[in-house]
Amino acid sequence: MRKRMIRLMPIFLTVGLLHTTTAWAARVEMDLFYNGAHHAYNASEIHVYLDGGAYQDPNMPTVSINGRTMMPMRGISQELGCTVTWNEEAQQVYAVNDTYTIVFEIGSKTGYKNGEPFIMDVAPLIINDRTMLPLRAFATAMDLEVKWDDPTRSVYITTPTTGGETSEKEEETKPEPETKPEEPQTPQKTDTTLSQLNVPASVSADPVFSIVSKEAYDRYEEVYVSDDKLVIDFYGAKNGLAETIKATNAAFVTAIRTAEHTATNGETYTRVVFDLTGKRTYNIQENSEHTKLTITFQKPNVQSVTTAHNGNTDTITITADQSMGANISTLSNPNRVVIDLSGVTVGNIPATVDSSALPQVNEIRTGWMDGGVYRIVVETADTATSTWQESGNKITVSVQGSTLKGISYNSSTSVLRLQKTNPIPIQSIQHTDAYLDGYYEMVLLGDYSAAYGYGTYQVNGSRLQSVEIGNRNGNTYIRFNQNAINAYTIKDVGDAYEIAVCNPQQVYDKVLLLDPGHGGSDPGASGNGITEKNMNLTIALKVREYLNANSDIKVYMTRDGDTYPTNPSRAATANDIADLMVSIHMNSAAASASGTETWATAHSNDGDGNLTSLQAAQAVQKYLPTEFGTVNRGVKDGKNLLILNSTNVPAILIETCFISNAQDAQKISSVSGQETAAKAIGKAIIEVMNQYSLR
Repeated sequence: MRKRMIRLMPIFLTVGLLHTTTAWAARVEMDLFYNGAHHAYNASEIHVYLDGGAYQDPNMPTVSINGRTMMPMRGISQELGCTVTWNEEAQQVYAVNDTYTIVFEIGSKTGYKNGEPFIMDVAPLIINDRTMLPLRAFATAMDLEVKWDDPTRSVYITTPTTGGETSEKEEETKPEPETKPEEPQTPQKTDTTLSQLNVPASVSADPVFSIVSKEAYDRYEEVYVSDDKLVIDFYGAKNGLAETIKATNAAFVTAIRTAEHTATNGETYTRVVFDLTGKRTYNIQENSEHTKLTITFQKPNVQSVTTAHNGNTDTITITADQSMGANISTLSNPNRVVIDLSGVTVGNIPATVDSSALPQVNEIRTGWMDGGVYRIVVETADTATSTWQESGNKITVSVQGSTLKGISYNSSTSVLRLQKTNPIPIQSIQHTDAYLDGYYEMVLLGDYSAAYGYGTYQVNGSRLQSVEIGNRNGNTYIRFNQNAINAYTIKDVGDAYEIAVCNPQQVYDKVLLLDPGHGGSDPGASGNGITEKNMNLTIALKVREYLNANSDIKVYMTRDGDTYPTNPSRAATANDIADLMVSIHMNSAAASASGTETWATAHSNDGDGNLTSLQAAQAVQKYLPTEFGTVNRGVKDGKNLLILNSTNVPAILIETCFISNAQDAQKISSVSGQETAAKAIGKAIIEVMNQYSLR
């Protein structure tokens, strides 16, 4: 029997147990950890197309770092037919095929192509435990064509094609190899089964785990993936364990997952994954019969919590005798960093650590929580920003101050309060609602930096992420970075100005969500020179223009450019803010098919006296075919359409006409036809939103 340790970078792990699928929305908002620190990332999604097809890594989105597009190497390399290997000691990653050997080194701007060096603008990084490469540098090294389309934030990668005829010599039939006598086969060993996984008896017990098999397994191999996972493969062992175990009785082990696999050589093995809150020290002991493996996690001793102040930064350092595997999070109202340490012992640390020398820290509290968790809370000023990192046996929390003053945010009422140091003419405030880009901005005419300073106020709420105050062209701006589409009200309360962050339905009596179908990587149908996604957007923009000029309806859109919000995200937005959702599409079928139809489905809350999807669809069919001059195909049951059956507010999907039909296509291709169709849809929307109760 033998035990072998394999170190693999996480992105190269091909076994499905460790893969998680994420649907990245129109914006990507996540915490990125690289270069030893956490970085908040919030940007529009970057789309990648490989030889015309959309490509998306299932584990990590493509991101922009320092103006350069970075993407996980493993997936794209395999798509291009490369074998990927990792040199742990040299921190180098290799992509190899029959033509190229490309070498990248983490942190170095110098790469190597078939032994020759080349220089990159930015160096490869390990981000969230995944090796991320500058996409253009990688593609250029592979002699691929790369194009960037800025309006749609899209990268197009094209592989070179080779042509030529097959030579006669290549087509000649090769002689069959000689048949050798079959050698006797060694009888194959019967696989055993992993039958038992033991966890600590209680949360206070020593963190000892064991895995037991019915008979001797062939061998075990420990696979290094990342510091927050312990991965063990049992070869010659089938899986008789539960696939997921949540009740581990050790808070730093968040779950244990198991799955049975077959290696490339046909061997059966079972993978056991311990999901950890962070790096932990442990020992593995195998019994002499090779039927039991015992994992004993060490208990770090937390020795001290110390503080320091330098310039504009307060620093809190937590030191132990080994890695602590902390679970670190932030909370608001008041702002605080919460460090949870489980399975530890603690030295002589006071319940309240002296923070009097830290101007940005209000209090540092320590104590034991339920489940044997030792918690350290760093409560900070509302205007401060915090970052943290765990390296070796230390956790460092850095709290940076800002010049913000005279402002406060009440998360229970969702109100930002500005002290009235200088009068602000509320009516002159300029508003920019960039909800599709994730923010709402107010510009105060004049420089109010003396009253409010500048910086970022972290909110971390469900609707609002943060508030940024700065100065631009002599005017003070307030930018609300949003987690949802919001509306805002401002009022003078005497000693202050209060800006309320609201759901649009709290501000507007009628809220419509217009949805131009498809977009981005999803073009929809095409015919007679028309691409559906483009025509959907054209009509939707004209409907918005008509409604803004002729109604008091507040109109939002799921997209106003060539982007692709997913159907679930479109429906979720409707459910959050809208009284009615109207999705605009174009139909396509046989050339003889023509006309207009509208799809709707019943909702469980129909019959409460408010507007229903059916009533909205009937109104569209009353106006659109007549005024647009198309065949009235009626209202259709759209119970199987996700955009309709995932909503709980009235929602309809309009198939304006058939772009596969020459006559319909001619109508919708002209500007006058587009305006006629948009006006008819707008009239139907106004009628039903005025005629029926909405809430």
